[in-house]
Formats: sequence, structure tokens, C-alpha cells
Amino acid sequence: MATELERGLGRGDGLLMSATARAAALERAHERCSAVIAPSRVWIRPDAVVAVAVPVAPGASLAEVRAGRALSVGECLTVGVAVADALAALHAERLAHGDISAANVMVSGRKVALVDTMGALGEERGTPGFAAPERAAGASPAGDVFALGMLLRFLADAQALPVIVAWTAPLVAADPESRPSAAHAAAALARCAPTAPVRAPESPVAAAMRAGAVERTTATRRDRGWRAQKLSLRLAPLALLAVFAAISGPSLLPAMAGGTNPRAQSAVEVEAAGAPAAPDMAARELVRARIAALAAGDGAALLAVSAPGSPSAQSDAATAKALTSGTLAFEGLVMMRAAATTVESTPSSAVVEVTTTLSDYRVGQEDVLGGTATAKLELVLTPRGWLVERVLPQS
Repeated sequence: MATELERGLGRGDGLLMSATARAAALERAHERCSAVIAPSRVWIRPDAVVAVAVPVAPGASLAEVRAGRALSVGECLTVGVAVADALAALHAERLAHGDISAANVMVSGRKVALVDTMGALGEERGTPGFAAPERAAGASPAGDVFALGMLLRFLADAQALPVIVAWTAPLVAADPESRPSAAHAAAALARCAPTAPVRAPESPVAAAMRAGAVERTTATRRDRGWRAQKLSLRLAPLALLAVFAAISGPSLLPAMAGGTNPRAQSAVEVEAAGAPAAPDMAARELVRARIAALAAGDGAALLAVSAPGSPSAQSDAATAKALTSGTLAFEGLVMMRAAATTVESTPSSAVVEVTTTLSDYRVGQEDVLGGTATAKLELVLTPRGWLVERVLPQS
């Protein structure tokens, strides 16, 4: 008999009817795409709680994989295409997943499974760091696409991150209506580069980690328990900008915009071709990557976008350590928009003024109002592309 994960959803005849209907729709979605894991049964327990049983897919959760290492470009694309295909099947059945996160995706080589634990039926609001800014209003297909983009950024290793950030930019657009459909995203990602099997050993802890994810999923603000160590970081949008370390960003994904031949280049490939990204575009994309790293609590990704030995890298060290240990976490942090203007440049350096607008977010027990902030970044051109050397004082 297949191993199952049992989960209580709540009480009420209405909930039982909704859960039964959703389970049936998920089964139809599974018939469209085998990557969708549908509940095997829905019932009422003796304590009157509506419960659901979900088969445990073989392999390991992406949360377990990412705890050990980050993924290459090919591995990210394996995950991205499969999850996007699964979402397209769900959306065709008029369902939204509502909690695309590392804990709800299982992988084993090239096999990827998306688990639906029925969270969209309750008061859950998705997993911080992945959920779309509009998720609090309810689950939606556009919100699922946003979360997929954030998931791929969370998974990417240092070499993969610049290109993944560029390819997923349309997925995480601030305006839900401007994001591509899941089917469009799947087709575009499939044409970006060759996929590769995800190196993830079969693990008995995978089911336990996914069960733990039920508790990690956000229900309401009063349930959130992020721990924070403020360090020397002021909790304001300008503070987030003031310790930037940068990456160079390739062009936005042509396939997402409906173009053909969408083989994007990494920063190293761009340099080898003698055509580095424009400093303002590089600065804009580095800001997106940095905020994504902070929102996902990924200290390694934060350090990976720093120029080694630079003042920016040094100022990021303590922040990265706190993110990795879990003593610093940003909940609900999303970049709404970014603009960059090159102030001055030479063939090997540039000064770029970057203005960003951030969402409201939360650190520990403190709510932080979002807003617009401006920073002036000094970029240097390296074999890895444009990197930020330091943040200059505002004149």
C-alpha cells in the first residue's frame, strides 16, 4: 500500500463538500498531467474533522534538496517545466494551487510531483517568500505563476541565479494580469536550455518535511512567528538598498514575450561574446535578485551576488549568516518595481542610480511599511559580469 500523508482541514458539511469536489477536480487534473498528485480520499474523522489523505510521492521534497545544495540551470528548468505543466492542468480544471513552495514539490531525477494539500480551501495564505503579493485575497492562477518564479529563484545556485532571475522576470511581475499563463511559462521554459535530472536521493524524511510545511504555511498574520536579529540593519526600504551586492543580468526571456529562439546567455557567456549587459539593466536585475534572496531567506544566494572582497560583500556577510541560521527573515517582501539610470560609466566601471518600490513586509514582530528608496551603486565589470563594488553616499 502506498504511503499517505493525512491532513485535517477543519469542520463543517460545507467544507466536506468543497474538499470532495476539489479532490475530484484534482483527479481530473492528474489525468491531464501525471505530475499532479491528487488526494486518494476525503472523509470525516470521529472528531468531526474533515480529513484528506495524499499519496506520498517518491523522492525528496525541494525543501530537503535545497537544504543541502542549490540547483543548476538544467535542474531548475526540470522543476520549472514540470511544475508549470502541472499548474496548467490545475488551472484547466478551474483550480488554483495556492501554495507553490519548496515543501510541496517532490523530485526524483527527472520526475517531479506537485502535491496539493487542500490548503486553498482554508484560511492559508501561502508560504512567505513564495506567495504573490495578492495572495491574501485568495489563491489564483496568476498567483501560482508568481510563486513558481520565486521557487525557481530560491532553488538556483550562484551560477544559475542571474539567468534564472532574467527568465522568471515575467512570472513575478507586480501586475498579475501581465504574468504569462502556466501553459505559456511551461512552453517558454522548455525552450530556454537543456534540462537535467535533479540529484535528490530517496529519503524517508521527505514526508515528514512536507508534513512540517503544513505548519509553516501562513494562515493569518497573528500566527506568524519569524525570529529576527536586527544586526545593524535598519528596517526600512532604504536599508535594504544600502547594502547591495550585484550580479549582471542577461536580457529578459524572449519566449515569455512571445519571441522565438529564447536561448538566453549567462553573465559569463555575455562577457565571452564581448557584449556585457548595459549597466542600468544589470543594476535593475541585481536588485531583483537581492530582494528575492532576502525574501527567500537564502544567505548563499545573497553572498553569491556580491563582488568577492568588496565593501558590499563585507557588509553582506552578517546578513547572510543571519538568513542562513533563520535568525533574520523577511516576510511578505516583494519588489513592486525598479528603475535604474546610469550616471557615469567607463568600459570597466559604472555608477548607477537605482530606485525601487517595495511592498509592506514583516521582520520578527515588526511590521515595516513599504515605500520607494534610491541608492547609488558603483559597479565594476569582472569576468563574471557587472558586480557592485560599493554603495555610494547620496549627494
